[in-house]
Amino acid sequence: MFKKSVMVLLGASLLSGCATIKLGPSYDEPLKEQVVAKVDGSDGKVLMIPVEGAISNEPSKGFLDSSPGLLDKVMMQLRRAEKDDDIKAVLLKVNSPGGGVTTSDIFYHELKSFKKRTGKALYVQMMDVGASGAYYLSLAADHIQVHPTTLTGSVGVITILPNVVGLSDKIGVEVKTYKTGPNKDTGSPFRRMTPEEDTYLQGLIDEMANRFYGLVKAERGLTDQQMASIKTAKVYLGKDAVQAGLVDSVGYLSAASKQACQMAGAKRCDLVTYRFDANVNANAYSPNMANGRVAPEMNLIRTNLLSPLTELRPGSYYLYLE
Repeated sequence: MFKKSVMVLLGASLLSGCATIKLGPSYDEPLKEQVVAKVDGSDGKVLMIPVEGAISNEPSKGFLDSSPGLLDKVMMQLRRAEKDDDIKAVLLKVNSPGGGVTTSDIFYHELKSFKKRTGKALYVQMMDVGASGAYYLSLAADHIQVHPTTLTGSVGVITILPNVVGLSDKIGVEVKTYKTGPNKDTGSPFRRMTPEEDTYLQGLIDEMANRFYGLVKAERGLTDQQMASIKTAKVYLGKDAVQAGLVDSVGYLSAASKQACQMAGAKRCDLVTYRFDANVNANAYSPNMANGRVAPEMNLIRTNLLSPLTELRPGSYYLYLE
């Protein structure tokens, strides 16, 4: 009924010549705090922030709406939390296969900076998946917890470069390239790479991976022997991730806020979220309207089954391709 009403509104607006339809709040409006779990005698608050989807700062666009990129959304909430002394800890609810190399690194840097500036504790609870770039940013946390069936790990880099040489040969297309240096078109989809270029690109990828390895080893206090297995880029389930030294515990979101509160030195904390619109029925598992699309989606065909694979651009990623 709601979608039908929206379609009627859309049709009427188009016929009347109206060009602007507001289906959700603007993202420049102030965030509102909502208590999703009230605790009697609380002496502080734990702020829960979802980190969901591919690690990117590209705005998410729908048919009639758009929302800020993931990094932007999280930073909005951290900025407000920084001004609230009652917030003792931030609980990141991570459900992501990773994403861009640079955005993952920025995420990690900003989380570490937030902790240093505020002294607030940072607790990560991984959901279905917290792999590669999502694991990278989680290294900033004081404690990482996974569910028994969470997939995490996939520590490494993948670079995707399309090649259409075979197709071009079949259809008789030739691309002429003018360049100023021998490496200027390295990775071009219109020609085969030389062995020297393969070595050159692999060296860049190895450097990106070495930064990842170094952070894992330093933040988790792992040995070279432990790192040898992790460097294979395999994923681990809950208890295996604990044994590998990648995470601290196996548990559920329902207990994570209490643990984050106590880790921050408080006894009892309310669990809160930031939203643009209140949801009187909200709980810890409810979608956070500060973190995702708030207007109704009206795409004719939409599926997440192949995301983020179908949305990848050529480049390097800290990404687990499920």
